[in-house]
Amino acid sequence: MANASSVTELQEKLPLRAKLGYGTIGLSTMANVMFATWQMFFYTTFAGIDIATAGMIVSVGQIIAAFIAPVWGYISDRMYRTAIGRKVGRRRMTLALTIPGLFVFMVLQFIPNLPVWAYAVCNFMYWAINGGFSTIQYVLPSEMSSNSGQRAQLVGINQVTVAVANIVVSILNTYLFSVWGQDSWESFFKMALIYGIFTVVVLVIGLLTIQEHPYDETTDFSDADANDSSEKVPLLKRIPLIVWNYVSALSVKEFRSYLGMYLSQVMFRSVRGSILTYFLIFVLGLQASDVSISQGFSFAFGIALVGFFMWLNSKIGGTKAYRVGIVEAIAVFLAMYGLAMVHEQIGTAATIAAWIFLSLALNFGITGVVNATDYAYSFIPDVDEILTGKRREGQYASINSTIDNIFKSLEAIVITSVLSAVGFVEGATVQPEPVVNALTNIFVFVPIAFCLLGLFFSFRIKLNDDTRVILAKEIDRLRNGGSKADVDPETKKVVEELTGYSYEKCWGNNRVINFSKKIEKTVR
Repeated sequence: MANASSVTELQEKLPLRAKLGYGTIGLSTMANVMFATWQMFFYTTFAGIDIATAGMIVSVGQIIAAFIAPVWGYISDRMYRTAIGRKVGRRRMTLALTIPGLFVFMVLQFIPNLPVWAYAVCNFMYWAINGGFSTIQYVLPSEMSSNSGQRAQLVGINQVTVAVANIVVSILNTYLFSVWGQDSWESFFKMALIYGIFTVVVLVIGLLTIQEHPYDETTDFSDADANDSSEKVPLLKRIPLIVWNYVSALSVKEFRSYLGMYLSQVMFRSVRGSILTYFLIFVLGLQASDVSISQGFSFAFGIALVGFFMWLNSKIGGTKAYRVGIVEAIAVFLAMYGLAMVHEQIGTAATIAAWIFLSLALNFGITGVVNATDYAYSFIPDVDEILTGKRREGQYASINSTIDNIFKSLEAIVITSVLSAVGFVEGATVQPEPVVNALTNIFVFVPIAFCLLGLFFSFRIKLNDDTRVILAKEIDRLRNGGSKADVDPETKKVVEELTGYSYEKCWGNNRVINFSKKIEKTVR
């Protein structure tokens, strides 16, 4: 039986140091922002790599990250199987493994005149290791507390710190380029060093201050993968097990509905971000500086809105707050389409003012959608626990990372292919009319399509304040030795709706965790 005091501990108010410690992980994304912004530019300008090869290196790196993420989730969930994992913490230990590699492989990529294969290897290693970092970032709200209010605060803290990271990068880069210039590789190398060192410092702070689920029977995977737990199976031979754990997570009904919401918001934000600069310059006829101005205002406005959506989540629930954000975003995208139609008539000054207003309005919707999605996700591991009797936060976080990387890579390929097909002219200050029309339609209607898809999946989500309470009580009852035979009809119905399994097959009485004997034999 699980330690009852441990459960109580997770339900209590988190200490401020633990919340701030989690916030440092969001701040560390400054390195990722700098890396993603200037990597391609450095490759093509100072490393002498042609744009096609550079694009291939970047895309393959993200694909590698997508497929390595389940491995990180599998390892992190099972880190308590090691003595050091039980002593340090499974999430802390996983985070510790990623910190040196993130620093080394980011900095190495801003050294000029290396062989192309060296840049490729460093990029692949960076994204492979980054999969471990992103896994920890996703799991911690569920890991640190079982209290819904505390989880909502952690989600909000992450949003705020990530937004702050974006603002700081924008301001700091502008200053550093004004001091060092933008025409020397040394400027980029020194920036990489600064961001790399900062990342190491804040992640170490986070590692020392975060709180995680204590070691108990729900986190003990010693007998979960094999009938003979004393038998050591090499990591490479565990690949079928890793794949199975990935697939088994997708069998959870509520998680599939959540993925629909998550993928929708990731894609509408990604498409909007990919096309934003092109839309402003070639459709609205604005300047590149207007992109930075509008983005700065948007990030600042987003920070101010996080508190509002944390409150809204607590009042009407995560899925309803998600719908508020989605509907508002759709309305703003339609208004942006209208702006594209009339910008020549109203003039540049009015267009800039209208764009800044619409950017702020869109960020209202984006903030709501992201906050609600992250909040909904924090309860998915609880649904998995009632099914498996285990805490597999890492497995679910890795799936999020995989989905994120795969679909962003596909999105980039599809958009560039479409623009190329309609006649996009590289280096031109003005694009042909078919390109302008394509940019407008992609920027407006593709995100709207994803918003509508997310709206559909939001109505399939069954997790709400009432079902979460019922679920938490049942988990606590079973943890403390309660009999499955004593379940009441309402609880049984809720569990079955959330998991997609009959109640009798829940609490570990299934093959989701315990692999079939046939496959177990193949990995030995």
